[in-house]
Amino acid sequence: MKKIFENKKLLFGLLGALVAIAIIIVVIILTLGSKRYTISFNTDGGNSLESITAKEKETITLPIAVKEGYIFNGWTDEDGKILPSEYVVTKDATLKAVWVSETADTITIKFDTDGGSKIDDMIVVKGETLKLPQNPTKEGYKFKTWVDKNETPIYDEALLLEDTTLKAVWEKVEVKTNNTNNTTNSGNENPVNNSQENKTIEVTGVSLNTTSKSMIVNTTDKLVATVVPDNASDKTVTWSSDNTSVITVDQNGNIKAVGLGEANITVKTANGKTASAKVISDVKNITLSVTNQTISKYGTINSTTITANIDSNGYNVPNSLITWSAPDTTGYTSAASMSINGKIATITARDVWSRTSTIPVTVKINNKEAKTTIYVEPKLSVSNKSSGVTCNESNGIMLCTFKGEKSFYLQSNIDVSWEYNTSSPVIAGVEGKDVRNLKLSVQYVAQNGLNIKARSKAGQVKEIVLTPTV
Repeated sequence: MKKIFENKKLLFGLLGALVAIAIIIVVIILTLGSKRYTISFNTDGGNSLESITAKEKETITLPIAVKEGYIFNGWTDEDGKILPSEYVVTKDATLKAVWVSETADTITIKFDTDGGSKIDDMIVVKGETLKLPQNPTKEGYKFKTWVDKNETPIYDEALLLEDTTLKAVWEKVEVKTNNTNNTTNSGNENPVNNSQENKTIEVTGVSLNTTSKSMIVNTTDKLVATVVPDNASDKTVTWSSDNTSVITVDQNGNIKAVGLGEANITVKTANGKTASAKVISDVKNITLSVTNQTISKYGTINSTTITANIDSNGYNVPNSLITWSAPDTTGYTSAASMSINGKIATITARDVWSRTSTIPVTVKINNKEAKTTIYVEPKLSVSNKSSGVTCNESNGIMLCTFKGEKSFYLQSNIDVSWEYNTSSPVIAGVEGKDVRNLKLSVQYVAQNGLNIKARSKAGQVKEIVLTPTV
């Protein structure tokens, strides 16, 4: 009897231990199942928001933040991904608000998840690249990519230019089962058709819509790739630029001219087929401003500055890309010297022979250029072609005398303007005048003389004093 009692006591002890272990297991399970996380909010200058505490894998609705002068554009996680408003809690996190200025020029991106989890609309500032949201989910499917209305894949950092709806592309997740009973296919199954459907169709080539393109710096454009055949199994492509300091390209073929020069843009298929296009980036326009078109070592205008006015669409053109040249087409290489300071060239006159030298000046930036011509005058001289008139030079002034009524004829070696007093009683009439010649009818008038000046474009002056004698 005593032994039976002891056996019962042992049995009850074992049962108690099992119950205690079961209770501990239940407590552990309940503890793990009730793990909680805290979601905090960084509104980046917006209104203050209280943190939210939620259970693991609990779905919470994210709040909307407010900031004066801005439009709320959702929350991002630590990886910078835009989060859906219905957020699944998996860990402690601090989410950051995304803002867009109310005055910004924007477009709206909508997301058609084709039966997947909801993705909120997104606002994008025109000219800025797209930051794609967190991928949607769909039971029984794996998310592949987003495509636009033309079925073109859209990747992160894409540059979209208008309101767009992106559609999710899904890949069905196949559930593999082992057929150990060697059963045959049902009447609805067609193994031949299945093998045809699973056959890989290789890409045979890729081409671009152009092989060369010219752009203005700080503008965007797009290259379009066509993969053949159209029913290829994998039509994905990657894009690259061999000179990203001039032309950048995203994974949708959007190109941007960020510098001056040229770059080769290459598109490549998954099996290695390629196509390329040369893209050239230039300034929009160049014009020249010239202080003095004509200069002379002997005049008051002995140098000139030429300024290149560059329309570069807001791009700051480095001085190293501005090229000046000034060959002397007449062969007088010493007619002038040129010094360069970025957008400004200074031309200084030197000594030249008895005729005016012509100096074409060119400024060039990449493939755009502008030209002007600078004229360098020799020393001004005026000769007397009149008969019966005596002229002598004194201190640079021609002193001429005559008696009686005469036809007075002067000739300049360069183009000048003639200055004299037409109301003078000495002048009987003007017989002829141009930029090189002056013919006057003069008459004898006691104690009256005539002062004539020949003035060049570069500021040289030759004075002629005509005095009648008794």
